[in-house]
Amino acid sequence: MDQTSGSSGRIRQIAGVACAAVLAVTAVAAAPRAHAAGPPERPVITTNQTGTHDGYFYAFWQDTGDAALTLRSDGRYSTRWSQVNNWFGGKGWATGGRRTFTYCGTLHSGGNAYLTLFGSTREPYVEFYIVENWGTYRPIGDSMGTLVSLGATYDIYRVRRMSPPGSPQYYTYFSVRQEKRSAGTINTGDHFDAWAAAGMPLGTTMGYMIMATEGYQSSGWSDVTVDSTAGRAPRCAPGPPSTP
Repeated sequence: MDQTSGSSGRIRQIAGVACAAVLAVTAVAAAPRAHAAGPPERPVITTNQTGTHDGYFYAFWQDTGDAALTLRSDGRYSTRWSQVNNWFGGKGWATGGRRTFTYCGTLHSGGNAYLTLFGSTREPYVEFYIVENWGTYRPIGDSMGTLVSLGATYDIYRVRRMSPPGSPQYYTYFSVRQEKRSAGTINTGDHFDAWAAAGMPLGTTMGYMIMATEGYQSSGWSDVTVDSTAGRAPRCAPGPPSTP
């Protein structure tokens, strides 16, 4: 989340339950629907896991506190969290990469929170954020310049993370929009290229990539829709989400 966040082990923790999550999602998908014409199911995720839902990949991770990720149709999800230390969740793609997509939503937090594209790579391990909106804390780190993408200016930061003893250090890359927004278009390739030009290469193998809500020592809610088709107006739901 920030320089003091406990995010360093979360990808490994999620990976440990990924197979079980995929099996569980497969089992649900295979089950017959008693009311095919009814509203889509809305799974509520409260435990660390990854999986697929309605054509999108999802991820959920938290260390302490109370958080819930409600999976909705057409790339939409909603969240609520209360008195967490660190948590994140969202929808996107099982394999990250160069992609242009639209998103829209609402982020509300009385403390530290992000609306951000989040992903990671391996060989080496790197976490990356394209931060579109935030709460009381705007992420910072070692300043590595700026970039302009689709008419918006982002500040680039790099943060060195310390892993557990015996593990190599790794980096987190941030592109932070200079003006907050909760809807728009992101071209990940622009950010990858700017990071590489600033001496911030990604790893050779992409992990997942999601449009995430993340909270750190805060409470709040969000309602976000991810649309994988560039140029199409995002499908947004106004107002706060219903209670998960």
